[in-house]
Amino acid sequence: MKDDRFDRLANELLRLIEIPSPSGNEGPILEYLENRLRFLKVPTKIQPILGKTGNLVLNPGSKTLLDLHVDTVPGLMEGVRCSARLEGDLVYGRGAADVKGSIASLIIALEDYVDEVGNNHDFPASIVFTVDEEQGGSGAYEAVKLCPEEVVVFEPTELDICTMEAGAIGARLNFFGQTAHGSDFEAGQNAISKAVGFLSKLKKLPFLEGEHPYIGEAGFNVQSLSGGSPNELIIPSRCEMYIDVRLLPDVDHKEAERQLRYLFDREGIEYEMDDISPPFNLGEDVPIADKLMGVASNDLGLNLQFGAFKSWSDAEPYVTAGIPAVVFGPGKLSVAHTPFEHVSLKEMDLASQILTAFLTNLLTFSEHELDYLEAR
Repeated sequence: MKDDRFDRLANELLRLIEIPSPSGNEGPILEYLENRLRFLKVPTKIQPILGKTGNLVLNPGSKTLLDLHVDTVPGLMEGVRCSARLEGDLVYGRGAADVKGSIASLIIALEDYVDEVGNNHDFPASIVFTVDEEQGGSGAYEAVKLCPEEVVVFEPTELDICTMEAGAIGARLNFFGQTAHGSDFEAGQNAISKAVGFLSKLKKLPFLEGEHPYIGEAGFNVQSLSGGSPNELIIPSRCEMYIDVRLLPDVDHKEAERQLRYLFDREGIEYEMDDISPPFNLGEDVPIADKLMGVASNDLGLNLQFGAFKSWSDAEPYVTAGIPAVVFGPGKLSVAHTPFEHVSLKEMDLASQILTAFLTNLLTFSEHELDYLEAR
């Protein structure tokens, strides 16, 4: 990668990271993006969302939509701050992978696109910068109303083109025991022990026995566990656990929910399900995926791979609405949300080149389609 591209990508990403945008505080970064992208000379609008900062939409009305969420998780997670810095090929900072690296890659791609083809043509895609992806996903659910025919949703996939996505069920569980003096533990029932013992029963549910070639095993993450006190010699009578259950792409989320509710009820657990996100599997015959792979191969000599995204993304509301959406972008999901979140500038550069070629090819296709319609 030439030094000037390295500098452009790094500087753009560091500027984006310097604008904090945790969910609920997306206004400043949306204002920056609206001003930063004025060189495109396309119409813009704010898509209102009740109780939230609205989505920023550029060039609404196109068949193809590029979806990038601007919100991040907080900069401080588990008491450790994610500091912004450049180390060799890696840019660190909150949102570097998820997904400000993608936003920076797109900005540089758009600059290169305008340098290459100018502003004398209709821009061939719509762009939506969504809010609330890290919380309720209201931005994506509203963006569905833009009615595109195909969508690229940006997430850290290491440039794999993901036509499949895991779903999730989040549940808050309360376990109850019987308190007693901590030294006479036989006289009580330890709620924490009950919670830990419950996990082996959870693993045996039928929908959690599978495995997927791109995602791996079905399973769950114990996201939090609380109860008792190190300063009180007593048997804990209450324990709260939060679990995030992964649904593999071909799992019926309603059946998974039914199995979970049956288990919770059978074990006498007080519970609340606060997040049910269906998975999806579009297979590998998806036109928007073919377009991305085609330009990467034909224009840049890159052999992109199919994949599956392990987490919920803005893609799910589109797919649920019957709109094909793929997930794509630089960065590793495994480092997102961590104190060491980072993205590779080399990957960003490849993503940027792919996007410039993708938009240029979309423009050519759109003009040929228009000529055909006029000829008829």
